[in-house]
Amino acid sequence: MTSDVPALHESRASRRALRAGGTEVDPAAPAARPRPVVVAATVVVALLLAAAAGSGERVLEIVAVVIAGLVVAAGWPRLVGTRSPVGMTLVLMVTALALGAALLLQGEEPYLERVPAALALGVIGMCLHPLVRAPARVHLAQDMAATSLGLLVIAGGGLFVSTDFLGGGGPVVVISIALAVAAVVDLVLERPRAVRWIIPAAMLVGGLAGVLVHALLGDEIAAWPALLGVVGAGAAVSLRRAMSQQAAVDSVLGAVAAGAASVLVVAPLVHLVARLPLA
Repeated sequence: MTSDVPALHESRASRRALRAGGTEVDPAAPAARPRPVVVAATVVVALLLAAAAGSGERVLEIVAVVIAGLVVAAGWPRLVGTRSPVGMTLVLMVTALALGAALLLQGEEPYLERVPAALALGVIGMCLHPLVRAPARVHLAQDMAATSLGLLVIAGGGLFVSTDFLGGGGPVVVISIALAVAAVVDLVLERPRAVRWIIPAAMLVGGLAGVLVHALLGDEIAAWPALLGVVGAGAAVSLRRAMSQQAAVDSVLGAVAAGAASVLVVAPLVHLVARLPLA
């Protein structure tokens, strides 16, 4: 026989307090507040990518992606709190450089043909790292997961150059400028009372910015700039919010890496829009 366990009585006041406190994921996480360094890094990386793509030179776009990947590699270990930051940084930097080489060596479709080899090099380095560095074997699973996420962010940035649709009105230019504009929302709404609105507000601003940029560049009105701006800005601000739960985001290196990563993480969306007939 089983007996029902009586439920604890919950007053209205306790339920209101629970709902009010539900926004804090971790009590030890830094409080929600504007982080100008993260926003500045996002804006600089996004505009650098927009300028490179707008030039129509694929080499310049690859260089911009590699620079962003190196920036992420330099600060990612701080963000994830690894016990072996030097080793993780080396693995991620080697991956970023190998990604650039793979993209440069493939000058025609399919542009991503050699990228798996670059990513495999990073995975091999990630697996060998704990074998040669004892500190890397502490919290092994956590460090492997953090390194894997860093590899995906950096290698995923290669999708920015997975299409030959470059130049003024291309998806890379539109989303990059939209990301730079939407990042400013962080400065306004990343506060304890307003942070719950930061993602929908950034998505709205990103969508409007995408449409406006596409119109100003002289192209005909289409649906894909709004779609790309909304989804891209939402993905970018979500990653920045996740990284803001890490104490190291208050350091300069961690903040810059968080901003750069929030731009690279949008690359798969650009690949999707550039490849599918969504115009």
